[in-house]
Amino acid sequence: MSEHNIFNPPIYGKPITLDDAGIYYTINRKTGSINNVFNLVYEADSGQDGDWYLYQLKNSSKEDDMGWVILAHNGDYPLKSISSEEIKQHFDKPEYAEPKGAWQLIKNSRYGFGKFTPVDAEADALFAMILFSDAETPGVSKMLVPLLIQKAEHEVLQSIS
Repeated sequence: MSEHNIFNPPIYGKPITLDDAGIYYTINRKTGSINNVFNLVYEADSGQDGDWYLYQLKNSSKEDDMGWVILAHNGDYPLKSISSEEIKQHFDKPEYAEPKGAWQLIKNSRYGFGKFTPVDAEADALFAMILFSDAETPGVSKMLVPLLIQKAEHEVLQSIS
């Protein structure tokens, strides 16, 4: 008879939820300033399921004016969930072996938003904006290096505005 009767079920990543909607940013490691600003938005018509969209804050044609630009390619706007098999295809590589955890990913043909849930229950979830290359094979795109992004808290939002 075994002395151990503990069973550890596998840990799965936390899904991307409405709590994840909001403003995200990247930090320039050399200067410490905010580099890029993204907005993950969930839009739903009344009584219908909605869609996720990813926007980036960019300079407009007017001096000192900025605006939100949707991140899309060839009219492919909404971000859609992808299968566990496709997530595994993108992240089952040596460069993503550590830290251990699980990814959830929504994407259109060119841009994606990822949520990483570490195995360590004490650690916070991490987020990434992911760019995908044009597919060599129709329907199969190659993931480029994920860009770590941070969710903006109230103080950061004030500094951005």
